[in-house]
Parts: sequence; C-alpha cells; structure tokens
Amino acid sequence: MSEDFKCAGCGEVSKVDDVDIHWSELTDESYCYGCYESDFEAPSQLILIHGDTSKVRFGEYFAQDDDAEVPSWFTELFDKWDGREYVRTDGWRGHYDTEKKFKDIKVIATGWTTGWADETTQRKANFNQWAESLADGSIPTPYPIYFLSEPTSNVFSASMSVFCKEKDYENVTNWLNEAESSVDLIKSQLL
Repeated sequence: MSEDFKCAGCGEVSKVDDVDIHWSELTDESYCYGCYESDFEAPSQLILIHGDTSKVRFGEYFAQDDDAEVPSWFTELFDKWDGREYVRTDGWRGHYDTEKKFKDIKVIATGWTTGWADETTQRKANFNQWAESLADGSIPTPYPIYFLSEPTSNVFSASMSVFCKEKDYENVTNWLNEAESSVDLIKSQLL
C-alpha cells in the first residue's frame, strides 16, 4: 500500500505512487507536478552578467538555470527563500518586486521595459539594446551586474530592476558613468 503525499503548494493529498513529486531546493519541500508546472508559467528571470552571462528562471517554489540546476550565485542572494513579492497597483494591475527580498544588493534602477518600442517608448528600445550589448559581451562588464525581469499585469511589458552587490556599487556606478550609461540615463529609460 502506497503512502500519502501532501503537496506543500496546493495541499492536495495523493498516494505517492499516483503523483509525480518535485522537490524544491529553494523551499526544501515537495510539490505535485501541477504546482511545479504552474510555477514556471509566468516566472521571473534573473540574469547575472560578468564576463559570461548566467540566467535563472524562478517562481514561488522553484528556480532553474538552462541546465535545470539552481546556481549557487542565485542562492547566495538570500538567506531563506520565501517566494517572490507581488505589488498591487490597483484592483487589476500590479507587478513583481522581488529584488527587495535579496540581501546585500544595491538597486541601480528599477522600472519597466517592453519587447517593442514606438515613438513614445524609444527609450525602452535603447535600454534593451544596451542590456543586450552587456549580455553578448560587446560591452565588457568589469563588475557583476544583475538584471531582474519580472511579469506584470500587462503582458506586453515586464518590470525590470538593475542592481549589483552593495560592496560593488561605487565601482559599478563609476564604470557606468565612464561607459556613458549613467545611473540617471538608465533610470530615465526604465520610467
């Protein structure tokens, strides 16, 4: 006779033999396939750029890089994972604002971006092009810099936070100013 399994996400109880169980390295708990699958339906993505580009997709319970692993640089950003943070801006709208949960970081700029631009949002295209130049190595990054892209209630845009480790903030902002990508310029592009 099979043991009972209770999903840490939805609380549904099933027989162990009847359910696909997924263990989370972030929460140290087990979840059913439905919770695992839904956690990646609208994930956040954190990109670390420093020489190479590394990225991790994450939801409330799970995180994984392109090799389906949880990279150590991601788990070093928090003491204990307790999910993403969603901020409601009205009854129907909102956005994730998870960088508040990371430790020892300093936000350079935060706002929103979109995958397309028109004459009113050309600054978004400029930001995206700059970020792609960092990611592909066209603009070398002497210090680690992070880009956090998170879902919003508007499917055409994403909240965006650019941050670095607190200890690197002065060096990163000096480098950005020298590279003609000042903090003020980045902030204006994400407005």
